[in-house]
Amino acid sequence: MAGDVPAAQPASRRIAEKVWHMPFESLIAVPQPMMEGLQPDITESLDQEIAMSTDESAQWIKRSTTGVDPVVLDQLRFEVGQHAVDYLVKPPITLIPELNRTRREVFQLLDAPRQRPRTAATLYLLAGQVCALLAHACADLGRTSAAETHARTAQLAADFAEDQHLRAYVSWIQANVAYWNNDFGQAVYFAENGLAKSSDLSTRLRLASQLARAQAARGNTAAAMAALDLALDLAPNVHPNASEPGVMHFDPAKALYYGSEVHLAIGGRTHNTLALELAENALDLLADSSPAEFRAAAELDAARAHLALGDADAAHYRITRVLDLPVELRTTPIVGRVVSAGTELHALAAQTSTARDMTQQIELFTTYTAERD
Repeated sequence: MAGDVPAAQPASRRIAEKVWHMPFESLIAVPQPMMEGLQPDITESLDQEIAMSTDESAQWIKRSTTGVDPVVLDQLRFEVGQHAVDYLVKPPITLIPELNRTRREVFQLLDAPRQRPRTAATLYLLAGQVCALLAHACADLGRTSAAETHARTAQLAADFAEDQHLRAYVSWIQANVAYWNNDFGQAVYFAENGLAKSSDLSTRLRLASQLARAQAARGNTAAAMAALDLALDLAPNVHPNASEPGVMHFDPAKALYYGSEVHLAIGGRTHNTLALELAENALDLLADSSPAEFRAAAELDAARAHLALGDADAAHYRITRVLDLPVELRTTPIVGRVVSAGTELHALAAQTSTARDMTQQIELFTTYTAERD
């Protein structure tokens, strides 16, 4: 606006306000410098907008064709793979809605008439994978019956897809559900059944490790050690960059702390010393980016080994590193390990104040879990 702007006539002010839809004082004010970065609430809003638009694009892909073409299958493969990756970084309780939606979409496509045989096989594979992830999540949240149902559905889908790798993976989930439900006989059955079907090194490592600790829990020391020897032979040959995404790949560090649990179940000073060694090796092998639950499990196994060896102070140090784990990550396996450590602490509680204090902290930890979150 030409001339002496602050001295502009009332008529000029009214015209400027009408044209620009702003108060005249704002129009002539000194411009404020731009913020160097987005505010947190703006960033959060942007993330939500991007997530919403991405979801809408994905849904459009799946609606835009008359049949199940390669683009739709690629999108579904991506989503299932992303769920498997997310399993390692997100709490199980947050994954359930996303898994349910993908499962529903795949089931709807399978129920549509006249699917091509090749397309149907791929859809059955995807259905089995997403149901397996649901079973895993339900088991982590202590929903045993739901986990068993999803696992049976996944096994049926694997049979229809004629995919041996998925069959073996589901067998591990079934064995794991049985193990944490203290049904060690069923855990052995499922692990042996899966091991017989699998040629994939990561899956064989997973099943051999599971079989070893289930046999140890049953008191079958010879069978437990044979399975553990197989697992420890396989572990160096399983590479971190596996073909299976996320949680579908078995981290060799997990095999080490599973092995620790085998020795703890067998007991005796020699086995307890080996248990501590394997748990510490697992912690050394885990990367900084590894899931917090993996590190917590290995720390708890090391703590239990210290307790078995009579070192309450060392156990206290290990356990305190776990007790601040967020509630949503206190899954059934983690809580189970904490409870085992608590049980073993009771024997020392009368002898040391450290053990008494730790027992109370464990009781508080197990009161608030992912199952109750």
